[in-house]
Amino acid sequence: MKVRSIRSRLIQFMLVVTTIPLLLSLIITWAHTRESVKEQTVNENVRLIYQGTTNLTNYLSNINQDSLSIYHDPNFLLNLALDPDNYRVVADIYATLQSILNTNPDIHQIYLHNNLNGQSTQITSGVPRREFRSEPFRRLEQFGDGDIAIEPVHMSHNYGFSYRPADLASRPVITFYRSITDIPSTKQLALMAIDVKLDGITTICEQLYNPDEEHLYLLDDKGVVLYSRNSDEVGSTFKDMALLNEISGKDRGYFDGSNAMSIYEKLDLTFAPWTLVKQIPHQSLYKNSIELTSINLIIAVLALLVVIFGTLWISIRITKPIKQLAAYMNQVQIGRLDVEININSPDEIGLLARQFRQMMDTINNLILREYKLELANKTNQLKVLQAQIDPHFLYNSLQSIGTLALQNNVPRIYSLLSSLANIMRYNMRNGEALVKLKDELNYLELYLDLQKQRFEDKLEVIWDIDPDTLSVPVPKMILQPIVENYFKHGMDNRANTGRMSISSRLTEEHRINIRIENTGTSIDKGELLNLQNMLQHAAENEALNNGYSIGLSNVLMRLNLYSDNSARLHIENVEPHGVAVTLEMNAWGV
Repeated sequence: MKVRSIRSRLIQFMLVVTTIPLLLSLIITWAHTRESVKEQTVNENVRLIYQGTTNLTNYLSNINQDSLSIYHDPNFLLNLALDPDNYRVVADIYATLQSILNTNPDIHQIYLHNNLNGQSTQITSGVPRREFRSEPFRRLEQFGDGDIAIEPVHMSHNYGFSYRPADLASRPVITFYRSITDIPSTKQLALMAIDVKLDGITTICEQLYNPDEEHLYLLDDKGVVLYSRNSDEVGSTFKDMALLNEISGKDRGYFDGSNAMSIYEKLDLTFAPWTLVKQIPHQSLYKNSIELTSINLIIAVLALLVVIFGTLWISIRITKPIKQLAAYMNQVQIGRLDVEININSPDEIGLLARQFRQMMDTINNLILREYKLELANKTNQLKVLQAQIDPHFLYNSLQSIGTLALQNNVPRIYSLLSSLANIMRYNMRNGEALVKLKDELNYLELYLDLQKQRFEDKLEVIWDIDPDTLSVPVPKMILQPIVENYFKHGMDNRANTGRMSISSRLTEEHRINIRIENTGTSIDKGELLNLQNMLQHAAENEALNNGYSIGLSNVLMRLNLYSDNSARLHIENVEPHGVAVTLEMNAWGV
């Protein structure tokens, strides 16, 4: 079966759940910031352009008002019709034009052509000049309809007068043309042209944009550039035809082109239908949003790197002990049940490793217990086979001898032979590893009956058996070896009567407690201490040479084999003399 790595899946999952939200956040932040910046910039510049057009309108309106000041002079129109050689008339006309020139510092020069007498007059900061012509230098109809028109930006000239050293240097100007009529008549009496410097318009326009990042244009109704920071563009046709088509016929608005955002508004003047246009390149418009997105991108990249390294660290931290545990399992699979599992992490993997280690310890203990139990059974069976001549032959022979004893009127011999026969029959029950305590006590009673006959009246047996314990299963032949030690090592033939007490009871912990106590010879303290130590390690030491310990260690080993090593065998001296052996094990089946 194909194995899918947890580490790779964890890394892929963490990258997906981290990268996608970060990218979505960046895209949404970029789009939202872009639109917010665009909306804010448009709103701010709409107000700014509106203020600029208001200022330009006021500026041009002031020039228009200056041109109308001739109607405030009641003698001006009369002087146009008087003798042009009258010096007083000429002086009045000069004075009126000079007054207009001095009213506004942005007026460069004034030109007047009198249609009634053909006189052309030029007023500058120098000496006025005049001459007679049949036609004016320029006609108003060349630049617009009505009584007022404006000539786009051009270099100033002398209006046909000959050059003189005192004349002003030529400079870019716009010319304001006004038709002078005898109101309410529409007949043109004269034509006045006022050259206006671009300084005032430049000052107003420069306050409306940042020349390092933005562009500002003032366009007339023909698309001719009246103002630009690039002087080469002034007087030429605006190059952005898409924008010209956009603003054609519209008073105000904005246009998002391919490279720049344009905000425009038209001046509210019939004689100057100019349009103020401000262009903000996208690079400048979205500069803040780009910086913010760049910062977010850097943060996102750093966060992604942290997530990647964190994911690698976590995945390695998780998968490394899993791989170690898998390696341990492979060793167990090939039969190495004693492999040492060294995974001590405090997380769930460590808990799994500890549980696996405990499971292996349990399995090893079960295998060892079953092995020892089988070995003990095989050993016992071998001993029985070695000692067995023909059990049925011996049993039948004892029955024949008993019958002969009854025929000769000796019932005691018959009783003893019957006890010995029952003992042999109990020993021949090889198929039973566990018997009820009742059967074990019956066997012990038969054994003690034979011993009483041997020692005549020197043995007294006291039974204190709890009836609840009689049905408890116990390993076969665990009591007789303990009692036999009394006759081998503890019985004092010099004493009048020996006493042995056998008791059993159930504890609150659901364990059975069997105590065998005698009044024989006590065990030497040093020997008793060694015996207790050897019994404590009897499960590890399969062969002990001490006379007492051979039977006792065999009993304890079989008890542990059937009780998960929870059995206990304790031997001690009792006062004034004697030995007590206590057995304790789990009470199965009760």
